[in-house]
Amino acid sequence: MIEDACLSKTSGPLGPDGVYADIIVPADTNFARTHVMVHGGMHTGACWLQTADNREGWAIRLARTGDRVICVDWPGCGRSGYVPPEKLTGQLVADQIAAAVKTLKGEIILWTHSMGGAIGWRIAELLAGRVSRLVAVAPGPPGNIQPAAKLMSQGPDRLVMEFAGVPLDVHPNGPVVLSHEAARAKLIGSSTQFPRQHTDSYLAGLQAVPRQLFLERINFEGQQLRMLTPNALAGTQVLIVTGDSDPDHPPATDSAIGDFLTEQGMISRFVYLPDHDITGNGHMMMLERNSDQILDLLVVLINESQKISPTQT
Repeated sequence: MIEDACLSKTSGPLGPDGVYADIIVPADTNFARTHVMVHGGMHTGACWLQTADNREGWAIRLARTGDRVICVDWPGCGRSGYVPPEKLTGQLVADQIAAAVKTLKGEIILWTHSMGGAIGWRIAELLAGRVSRLVAVAPGPPGNIQPAAKLMSQGPDRLVMEFAGVPLDVHPNGPVVLSHEAARAKLIGSSTQFPRQHTDSYLAGLQAVPRQLFLERINFEGQQLRMLTPNALAGTQVLIVTGDSDPDHPPATDSAIGDFLTEQGMISRFVYLPDHDITGNGHMMMLERNSDQILDLLVVLINESQKISPTQT
């Protein structure tokens, strides 16, 4: 959704493995920074481009500040194409996105959301020294600190997990497809900022989640991606962003991620939106009515962090 000639947008494969990306570039700016945006489960990189009520999304608005923005689709998902289920793991997703980012020049700011959070911690490790900042929006924690999801029952042909407060079947030979009830509870919940008149069209566009990636996300049998190299990201600045109407991301849970990252030498700041007079946001804050207000805050915090060196914190 680009309404004037100030920006140019291209789409297609990026990097040696052909990860699909939307690339938005300011037309008349020699950009020094690139924002790489990694989506969460049930979505594609398109979630960064346009809000649920059809306004410009964060990616477009970031590009209007003069930076290049790249929104990727996970390998094996969305427009990045098919990967055989037996090969599709979180590690493969992280490896291929990291390889694509390595082809870019200049400063990299990595954005992640939700299920993409755990993938993003690993991407950042693989790109140690290249990522200056990481913005993690309602992120999944690394497997180092994530508890396992509740297993309600297990049989030879399915698992039944508790997810977003409702039972969810995980079958052995197919992706995980959330009912509209479960998706609504997880992604919209009690948000007062989600434009409810667009709920049906939003839910209709959700994607299935590959089985192995889902099992990793719920840390089934300890499978969640872990950060593997202590202090590999020492000095990297991180913003962890949480709203007040996201039931799976209470402040104590997401701030604990920041505590773990601080132990790894990262410079972590927990951004609880109500502390900045921004309220009512659920899990999909980049799609909600006050998304512009949230992004304006994050851009200020990103630019402030440029002025802070590790020795000043």
